[in-house]
Amino acid sequence: MQKIPSLFRSYLIEPWLPQAPDISNYQRHRNRFVVCVLWGTLLYIAAVVLISQLGFNIEIESRQLLTVFSLTAILGIVSALFTLRFTGRQILALNLFITTLSLGLGLLYIVLNTGGIYSPMAPCAIIMPALATLSISARAGIIWSFIIFAFSTAFYIAAKAGIAFTNVIAQETAILAEFVGIFTASTFIIFITVYYDISTRRLRALFESEHSKFIHLAHHDSLTGLANRRHFINEIERAIFDASINNTSFCVLYFDLNEFKNINDTLGHHYGDMILMEFAKRLRAQSRASDIIARLGGDEFSMLLPGLGDSEVIKTKILSYSEALAKPLTLENITYQISASIGYAIYPKHGKDCESLLKVADHKMYSVKRSNNSSAAYSKQPS
Repeated sequence: MQKIPSLFRSYLIEPWLPQAPDISNYQRHRNRFVVCVLWGTLLYIAAVVLISQLGFNIEIESRQLLTVFSLTAILGIVSALFTLRFTGRQILALNLFITTLSLGLGLLYIVLNTGGIYSPMAPCAIIMPALATLSISARAGIIWSFIIFAFSTAFYIAAKAGIAFTNVIAQETAILAEFVGIFTASTFIIFITVYYDISTRRLRALFESEHSKFIHLAHHDSLTGLANRRHFINEIERAIFDASINNTSFCVLYFDLNEFKNINDTLGHHYGDMILMEFAKRLRAQSRASDIIARLGGDEFSMLLPGLGDSEVIKTKILSYSEALAKPLTLENITYQISASIGYAIYPKHGKDCESLLKVADHKMYSVKRSNNSSAAYSKQPS
């Protein structure tokens, strides 16, 4: 059963969509809506014709009227499909379809031959403004509402003036014609509104997904997925606010990969990016759920450790990070021995604002780098 919508989409919808490469996803979605309305109308007309021909004893005049309307509607549908497919002008295709369906030999022709204002098909007129509103614009819906109102007013004035319109529907089938008119109007309105509601939900979900991706990209590093500098500074400021109210402490760590520039220069940025991603992965593995890790830029990383204010505990934590980061890393038969210099700052001991804390942690990191003078080693693995 799941293959039926897929086949319907593949053979009846997609081939009639404009093939221009610059069409947006939103516009493509709107075009699909137009094609679905056109095919839905065609299938409904075919069903009505088939049922009326096989299931009911309708007089010849009514059959002829239905045949003329059906052929006119099919002509409008086919013209709209080709217009959309080869010109990509969605509004033109819809207006062409609505005009053919309602004026000329369409709905207006039926109303003129089935009693004018008293025609059982008169309720179908509300389809046109609804379709124009939901598929084109509110302005189009208003225009078509005025058109329908103008014709209705004309029929009303004619009826008041005693002008009688031909009615080819026999008395015994009048009730059936009224039912078909009301059922047709209701069916089209339900189809249009349900499809529009589904489409709106999908578009809203797509928008929210894209918005979430945008927000994530705005606050995270694109390579490692860690928080970026701006997001990290916001988190530190939030931690300062919470700590000042609750009289607690937290720690900021500052990491710098040793001799990372040499790796980039000798082996290329591709290897450097892989090292940065592995470095971020190891930091995540050693961190708590409440810790916040950030890539500040280049080979510089930082961490926010809530609740840690004891220097000895922090030094033990730094040692565990150093041991985890120092494990050999093999990428494409090349083994790297990575090391990082790490500095720290404690709130409020080393500063009461974000800039002071990062400055102290950065200064301590460079002190460690100068004292250790450590380097990153790499060697070729035998094949």
